[in-house]
Amino acid sequence: MTDRSESFSGSATIDVIRTARQADSSTYMRSEQLNLAAYDTDKIQNDYLEVYDPILSPWTDNDVKLLEIGVHKGGSLELWRDYFPRGTIVGIDLELPEGFIPGERIQLFKGSQADTQFLSEVAMSIAPDGFDIIIDDASHIGELTKTTFWHLFHHHLKPGGLYAIEDWGTGYLDDFPDGKRFDPKPSILDPFPCHSHGMVGFVKELVDEQCAGSITLGRDEQFRLSNLESLLITEGVVFVTKMVPSLSASPNPVPAGEGPGQTTISWKSVDGKVYVSKNGREERLFADSPRGSQQANWIEAGSTHEFRLYNADHKQLLAKVTVTRDRRIKPFVMFGRLADVLRRGTAS
Repeated sequence: MTDRSESFSGSATIDVIRTARQADSSTYMRSEQLNLAAYDTDKIQNDYLEVYDPILSPWTDNDVKLLEIGVHKGGSLELWRDYFPRGTIVGIDLELPEGFIPGERIQLFKGSQADTQFLSEVAMSIAPDGFDIIIDDASHIGELTKTTFWHLFHHHLKPGGLYAIEDWGTGYLDDFPDGKRFDPKPSILDPFPCHSHGMVGFVKELVDEQCAGSITLGRDEQFRLSNLESLLITEGVVFVTKMVPSLSASPNPVPAGEGPGQTTISWKSVDGKVYVSKNGREERLFADSPRGSQQANWIEAGSTHEFRLYNADHKQLLAKVTVTRDRRIKPFVMFGRLADVLRRGTAS
């Protein structure tokens, strides 16, 4: 965690969030329920909670497992403990805060953010199914942050989980170890000058990763989508949400009728393929693209069709859905004026 006095919070971004709060007074802001003066953390003086509040609101009352890398004096761990009253809070730092007593629902581990084996040992002992939220407030060094991010994001963050990277603006500072003052010079080969030092360079790599589908489209390499569901960049904090692989069928069950029934299969993954098995028999390939929608127009009554979404090497089942078909046509029920007219005609 940086001990700098400068604030990396973004006034423009925070102004937008404040405007949204004013427009919708019903929005729940957890930090407003806390005595923020009780927590020794620069997240408060940098106004980061203005950014965190609307993003973290879906998790506040859940049994979340939160990991923070870089805990400084431990004040942020106490903040997250009270912010998530049912949560388990885990902290990692190269040097543990002197005199800090973790207390209820807080666990603290000493180690390097670049030691992936250590990170996995902590993750598997506390959150074997993955963390819900991971926050990097450690070295703010680009290469170290990159190593930590990709290891934890791929292996120890739940699908749909949130990864926050704080103080990425250190890459613009001349006196930061891997930072450099912003001084772009356009050229013929590079008409859009790009600053790529330190954390700034890493965040721009994340922008490229978000567009993995466009990058791999039409190339010899296998087409894939990004595992990043979304990437939100504020001036102080970058938020990355992990994709949730999904597979659905609509309608399901398929209505009864003459001839084979039809349903639309929709799916989303990074590099997956969809297979189908009828009545438990051998699978066959249904779709070989990682994302899309495709009709299945051969659904029969009395049969079950299980669609399965796997990763590219067919070793991991990501999602599945069983499609059936109604055997009988549901009777037509008449309502309103037409039913009344027919009744009167029958009575006469």
